[in-house]
Amino acid sequence: MAWFVVIATLMFLYGSFMMVRPSARQRHIAALRQSAISRGLEVRLASRMKLPEELSRPDMACLLSHRGEGQVGSSGSSFRNPETAKIRSYGVFSSRDEQIQKIFEILPEGTEALISGESYVAVCWDEKGDDEAVDSIAKSMQSILDLTAA
Repeated sequence: MAWFVVIATLMFLYGSFMMVRPSARQRHIAALRQSAISRGLEVRLASRMKLPEELSRPDMACLLSHRGEGQVGSSGSSFRNPETAKIRSYGVFSSRDEQIQKIFEILPEGTEALISGESYVAVCWDEKGDDEAVDSIAKSMQSILDLTAA
Protein backbone atom coordinates (compact mmCIF):
# COMPACT_ATOMS: atom_id res chain seq x y z
CA MET A 1 0.00 0.00 0.00
CA ALA A 2 2.84 2.40 0.78
CA TRP A 3 4.30 1.86 -2.69
CA PHE A 4 0.99 2.75 -4.25
CA VAL A 5 0.86 6.06 -2.34
CA VAL A 6 4.47 6.88 -3.28
CA ILE A 7 3.89 6.11 -6.96
CA ALA A 8 0.61 8.10 -7.03
CA THR A 9 2.32 11.06 -5.34
CA LEU A 10 5.22 10.97 -7.81
CA MET A 11 2.83 10.78 -10.76
CA PHE A 12 0.88 13.74 -9.39
CA LEU A 13 4.06 15.79 -8.96
CA TYR A 14 5.33 14.86 -12.43
CA GLY A 15 1.96 15.75 -14.01
CA SER A 16 1.93 19.09 -12.22
CA PHE A 17 5.45 19.82 -13.42
CA MET A 18 4.57 18.94 -17.02
CA MET A 19 1.52 21.24 -16.96
CA VAL A 20 3.58 24.32 -16.14
CA ARG A 21 6.27 23.68 -18.76
CA PRO A 22 5.87 25.77 -21.92
CA SER A 23 4.70 23.97 -25.04
CA ALA A 24 6.77 23.82 -28.21
CA ARG A 25 4.59 26.59 -29.70
CA GLN A 26 5.12 28.81 -26.65
CA ARG A 27 8.89 28.28 -26.85
CA HIS A 28 8.83 29.12 -30.58
CA ILE A 29 6.87 32.34 -29.95
CA ALA A 30 9.28 33.32 -27.17
CA ALA A 31 12.23 32.83 -29.55
CA LEU A 32 10.53 34.92 -32.26
CA ARG A 33 9.78 37.71 -29.80
CA GLN A 34 13.35 37.66 -28.51
CA SER A 35 14.57 37.90 -32.10
CA ALA A 36 12.32 40.93 -32.66
CA ILE A 37 13.58 42.60 -29.49
CA SER A 38 17.18 42.01 -30.53
CA ARG A 39 16.39 43.86 -33.79
CA GLY A 40 15.18 46.90 -31.85
CA LEU A 41 11.44 46.22 -32.14
CA GLU A 42 8.95 46.27 -29.29
CA VAL A 43 6.43 43.42 -28.95
CA ARG A 44 2.83 44.00 -27.83
CA LEU A 45 -0.33 41.95 -28.07
CA ALA A 46 -2.96 43.46 -30.35
CA SER A 47 -5.51 43.22 -27.53
CA ARG A 48 -3.35 45.57 -25.43
CA MET A 49 -3.20 48.19 -28.19
CA LYS A 50 -6.97 48.89 -28.21
CA LEU A 51 -7.24 48.29 -31.94
CA PRO A 52 -10.53 48.03 -33.86
CA GLU A 53 -12.19 44.62 -34.07
CA GLU A 54 -10.84 44.22 -37.61
CA LEU A 55 -8.18 41.76 -36.51
CA SER A 56 -9.29 38.16 -36.71
CA ARG A 57 -7.38 37.21 -33.55
CA PRO A 58 -7.00 39.66 -30.66
CA ASP A 59 -4.03 37.67 -29.32
CA MET A 60 -1.89 38.51 -32.36
CA ALA A 61 1.48 40.05 -31.70
CA CYS A 62 2.31 43.50 -33.00
CA LEU A 63 5.92 44.45 -33.60
CA LEU A 64 6.44 48.17 -33.04
CA SER A 65 9.11 50.54 -34.25
CA HIS A 66 9.17 53.92 -32.55
CA ARG A 67 9.72 57.13 -34.45
CA GLY A 68 12.83 59.15 -33.79
CA GLU A 69 13.05 61.88 -31.19
CA GLY A 70 10.87 64.83 -32.17
CA GLN A 71 9.31 63.04 -35.15
CA VAL A 72 5.54 62.83 -35.39
CA GLY A 73 3.64 60.65 -37.81
CA SER A 74 0.09 60.46 -39.08
CA SER A 75 -2.36 57.97 -37.63
CA GLY A 76 -4.04 55.24 -39.59
CA SER A 77 -4.46 51.52 -40.03
CA SER A 78 -4.61 49.00 -42.81
CA PHE A 79 -6.09 45.51 -42.40
CA ARG A 80 -5.72 42.49 -44.69
CA ASN A 81 -8.35 39.79 -44.50
CA PRO A 82 -6.47 36.47 -44.13
CA GLU A 83 -9.02 34.53 -46.20
CA THR A 84 -9.65 36.91 -49.09
CA ALA A 85 -6.45 39.03 -48.98
CA LYS A 86 -8.67 42.10 -49.36
CA ILE A 87 -7.14 45.21 -47.80
CA ARG A 88 -9.10 47.94 -46.02
CA SER A 89 -7.23 51.11 -45.13
CA TYR A 90 -8.05 54.05 -42.89
CA GLY A 91 -6.41 57.36 -42.04
CA VAL A 92 -2.95 57.95 -43.50
CA PHE A 93 -3.07 54.62 -45.37
CA SER A 94 -6.41 55.25 -47.10
CA SER A 95 -4.97 57.05 -50.14
CA ARG A 96 -1.94 54.80 -50.64
CA ASP A 97 -3.38 51.50 -51.82
CA GLU A 98 -0.55 50.57 -54.20
CA GLN A 99 2.17 51.24 -51.63
CA ILE A 100 0.27 49.31 -48.96
CA GLN A 101 -0.20 46.36 -51.33
CA LYS A 102 3.56 46.27 -52.02
CA ILE A 103 4.37 46.36 -48.31
CA PHE A 104 1.95 43.49 -47.58
CA GLU A 105 3.60 41.47 -50.39
CA ILE A 106 6.99 41.85 -48.68
CA LEU A 107 5.69 40.99 -45.22
CA PRO A 108 5.40 37.33 -44.13
CA GLU A 109 2.30 35.20 -44.42
CA GLY A 110 -0.01 35.79 -41.49
CA THR A 111 0.48 39.56 -41.42
CA GLU A 112 -2.93 41.12 -40.91
CA ALA A 113 -2.43 44.77 -40.02
CA LEU A 114 -0.27 47.85 -40.35
CA ILE A 115 -0.85 50.42 -37.63
CA SER A 116 0.50 53.96 -37.49
CA GLY A 117 0.34 56.21 -34.46
CA GLU A 118 1.92 59.56 -33.76
CA SER A 119 4.98 57.97 -32.13
CA TYR A 120 5.19 54.47 -33.68
CA VAL A 121 4.32 52.11 -36.51
CA ALA A 122 3.38 48.48 -35.97
CA VAL A 123 2.96 45.29 -37.95
CA CYS A 124 0.55 42.72 -36.49
CA TRP A 125 0.99 39.07 -37.44
CA ASP A 126 0.13 35.58 -36.20
CA GLU A 127 3.71 34.57 -35.25
CA LYS A 128 3.62 31.44 -37.40
CA GLY A 129 6.86 32.17 -39.18
CA ASP A 130 10.51 31.82 -38.39
CA ASP A 131 13.43 34.17 -37.86
CA GLU A 132 13.28 35.21 -41.53
CA ALA A 133 9.71 36.45 -41.00
CA VAL A 134 10.86 38.68 -38.14
CA ASP A 135 13.72 39.89 -40.33
CA SER A 136 11.38 40.85 -43.19
CA ILE A 137 9.15 42.75 -40.76
CA ALA A 138 12.15 44.58 -39.31
CA LYS A 139 13.35 45.52 -42.81
CA SER A 140 9.94 46.84 -43.85
CA MET A 141 9.58 49.14 -40.82
CA GLN A 142 11.56 51.97 -42.39
CA SER A 143 9.34 52.02 -45.48
CA ILE A 144 6.25 52.12 -43.25
CA LEU A 145 7.78 54.93 -41.18
CA ASP A 146 8.55 56.87 -44.37
CA LEU A 147 5.04 56.29 -45.71
CA THR A 148 3.38 57.62 -42.56
CA ALA A 149 5.67 60.57 -41.79
CA ALA A 150 3.69 63.76 -41.22
